[in-house]
Amino acid sequence: MACNGVNKIGAILFALLCSNATPLFVAATAAIDGQIHVTVGLEQLSVPPGGSVILPCNYSVPSDDVRPLVSWWKDRGPVLTRRIVYEHQEGRFSNGYDEWVGRTALLRQASLQMSNLTTNDTGKYECEIRVPLKYGAARGFINLDVGVSGGKNDPSYQLQTGVIVGVAVVGVLIISTIAAILILTLHKRKITTSAKYNRQVNT
Repeated sequence: MACNGVNKIGAILFALLCSNATPLFVAATAAIDGQIHVTVGLEQLSVPPGGSVILPCNYSVPSDDVRPLVSWWKDRGPVLTRRIVYEHQEGRFSNGYDEWVGRTALLRQASLQMSNLTTNDTGKYECEIRVPLKYGAARGFINLDVGVSGGKNDPSYQLQTGVIVGVAVVGVLIISTIAAILILTLHKRKITTSAKYNRQVNT
């Protein structure tokens, strides 16, 4: 199902039907509702614990006279279960909430910077731009994976895993080769010793 846009009446249906539509590591996601356009990330958002990340989000509205409400949510589901991460409205307020207080900030238009990341920050994030009663709302979704070495989908993690496997294989081959050489050496010594013994007996 295409989830690129809905009108004001369909906003709730959009939230419910499109909550799981974004694959892990979004290449690009855009949503249009009414006359608001939202665009989010072009990067693979996979980072290690303790690091920081920017969840990119930009928007366009048909008038410069409005001050959109920018809201970031985590793990969007039914309205009663999603959690507010950050809210901003120019000239009015700019706040982080709960465990995101003190480690989140809004950059540029609507991009969210998060620092001191933990594995609990892993999940789906929603950038919502809203101009109530005039242009409605639009949303974009980004998945964030916080794990050791950036998670299993991080290229560096995959490279490290490949190196470890390669070293293990080479190690096994080296040990097998050494064992084969030792066996051959012992076998030759046994043959040599047996030949010497036979010569001594015959003389």
